[in-house]
Amino acid sequence: MKEQTYTIQDSDAGDIIVKHKSGLKNFSIRLRPFDKVRVSAPSRATREQVLEVISRKKPWILKKQKENETIAQKGCQLGIDSTIKTMHHQISIQKASVNTIRLTGNIPRFTIEIPEQMELEDPEVRRSVERLLAKILRYEAGQYLPERMIELAAKYNFKFSKLSLRNNKTNWGSCSSKGSISLNVQLMRLPTKMIDYVILHELCHTVHLNHGAAFKNLLFSILPEAPIIEKEMKNYRTQIY
Repeated sequence: MKEQTYTIQDSDAGDIIVKHKSGLKNFSIRLRPFDKVRVSAPSRATREQVLEVISRKKPWILKKQKENETIAQKGCQLGIDSTIKTMHHQISIQKASVNTIRLTGNIPRFTIEIPEQMELEDPEVRRSVERLLAKILRYEAGQYLPERMIELAAKYNFKFSKLSLRNNKTNWGSCSSKGSISLNVQLMRLPTKMIDYVILHELCHTVHLNHGAAFKNLLFSILPEAPIIEKEMKNYRTQIY
């Protein structure tokens, strides 16, 4: 049976993405913050079997969704009256009697003011707000990440060729074959232990470019709690939504 993906609308759990995969023997359900429920099903499973699994696992799905809602509320969902917390700053988003979107305040508290007649759901308004947030994050990242990278590299005897800071939408960091490391300015929204994890992860790539056993052995020898941090980081996204 050819692999297929479709959506089931559930009155309680909302949209559920179902994907049939060849070679899969058992069903699996994945729920992550900021995402829909995703079901992986054996390629030959019928729709009735899929619905039966969803029905049987419904209590667990709803409980997990509730937990994820809490994570999302503590996270960085973009909205009027929301507050984004970084390592050193606190940025609030407010409607105000202004003519243009603007940034006010001083370190460490800023406010992004949006004209009363504008809506954050408007793509252009949202992009303007995100650009202002990125500006603050880039400044903060420039003050912290290069120095922290140098500290950790010296402590664990790593060498890297250069460091660049980017507002990346897909990953927290990357490392080239020439030892050039890129870090996401959005790291400044994460707890310090996660920032260190990403930096050490990329530094380990200067020795092992892949994620094979040698890479994991090196990373885990330096940071034994890395597997736990990796799981915790799944609750965070590289961009503010």
